[in-house]
Amino acid sequence: MDESNTIKEFSYVGIGRIVMIALNAIFYLVLAVLIEPEIFGKISVIVALASTFSIISLFGFNLSLQVYLAKNNLRVVEGIITLFIITTTAASLILLVIDQIAALLCASLSFYIMSQSYFLGQKQYKKFMIDSILKSVAFFILPLIFYFPFGISGIIIGMAISNFVGSLPFYRHLKIRNLVGVRKYFKVLLHNFGVNAGNFLPIMIDKLVIVSIFGFFIVGVYQFNLQVLIALSVLSGILGQYLISEESRGKRHRKLSLLVVLVSVVVTIVAIVITPILVPIFYPKYVDGIQSLQIMLLAIIPKAIGTIFKSKQLARESTKIGYSAIVTIGTLLILIVFLGQLYGLIGLAIAVLATISANTLFFYILDRMSRQKTIL
Repeated sequence: MDESNTIKEFSYVGIGRIVMIALNAIFYLVLAVLIEPEIFGKISVIVALASTFSIISLFGFNLSLQVYLAKNNLRVVEGIITLFIITTTAASLILLVIDQIAALLCASLSFYIMSQSYFLGQKQYKKFMIDSILKSVAFFILPLIFYFPFGISGIIIGMAISNFVGSLPFYRHLKIRNLVGVRKYFKVLLHNFGVNAGNFLPIMIDKLVIVSIFGFFIVGVYQFNLQVLIALSVLSGILGQYLISEESRGKRHRKLSLLVVLVSVVVTIVAIVITPILVPIFYPKYVDGIQSLQIMLLAIIPKAIGTIFKSKQLARESTKIGYSAIVTIGTLLILIVFLGQLYGLIGLAIAVLATISANTLFFYILDRMSRQKTIL
């Protein structure tokens, strides 16, 4: 592939991700203006509950789907989709007993994540971009419209509808097929689940732990800071989604990866400098979290670096990469409880930074081990 095609395809993924993250971030920032931190915390806990069930039910199928579509292994793809239907249905039914609205959001999240992975695995980068934009616009508008007549429930329902709308292209692929083709790949699927769990469960389970110890106000400020971190980590997210498909086809993009890391360093420095200026002006309710936000923003850099090593291991069908979930979840939960009780919001921010750094170190060590094994 020549460099112009690489830039073009990466730009499609980039535009889709940037619009999605930007509109998501703006939505949460607008919401933070409209409601008190305690209510913001309550919404975050409901979303965290739905997302936790979604990630567990997905079992890493989104990553596996992207890899095996890129490798044109259709028998495995059919098995993955069949397993996805079974696990998502089961998770939604279980959650239905606990919280009906959270169950609706859980199902919608799972469908949308799989839909996005299907586009990427097929190298349909332009369709990925269009779908991301349409879903993001719906996500920005619908929850705010439903909030005024229905309150918190309306916000969650609006989120769910937007995800279902974004999943429309994937519905035609939902067929129950034979699972024979996927059996011998179970170990790879298990470790891909570990990667998914390591990526997403910590930023879902953390709210459930924090609210039980510190209450909804701290959850609200913590989630506000985390949302800023997610928004400013947009480049590493774009790079990761692009590299998985490209690395699976044996293509390397070292210059692009280096550029993303350098830009991430610049973004981090600028964000840390301007945070004390902007937060008191636009979000005076969240000024208690300024120092913790500055600390948390340092995680942008290791997050970008870790994305590169993680993508390589996913493409190699690593059967060790899933242990990252243990590293990430274990580190975060232990540090949240320990540092949070000692230092409050600053302790929680240090916990996030240390966890992302530990995860990046794990991926780096795994990459070194893989390369040494290849040489031998």
